Amino acid sequence: KTATMPDAGPKTVERFDRLAETFIARGATRSQMFGMPVLKAGDKVFAGTFGDAMTFKLGPDDLAQARVLTGVEPFEPMKGRPMKEWVLVPLAHAKRWSDLAERAFTYLS
Repeated sequence: KTATMPDAGPKTVERFDRLAETFIARGATRSQMFGMPVLKAGDKVFAGTFGDAMTFKLGPDDLAQARVLTGVEPFEPMKGRPMKEWVLVPLAHAKRWSDLAERAFTYLS
């Protein structure tokens, strides 16, 4: 049985689309993971939306810094199975999304 993924609201979609354009111009591609829109560097996903939040795959230092932000949690698309190196950053921190996406892109490039 597949878990249903939360839908992203219009603000999240708009910010993600704007972010996506920036990275696509630099060689990233748009794709889907678990039915969510994601961005890939090569064949590796580095960022995506999950409900009204974005997920990022980060290196150890950036991960540690992101985790101290209020409301940021490990990314667990399936309950009890957090994905290593991934954080879920709520819309409340949307201003940080492009910086985090940049760090994730650099980490996987």
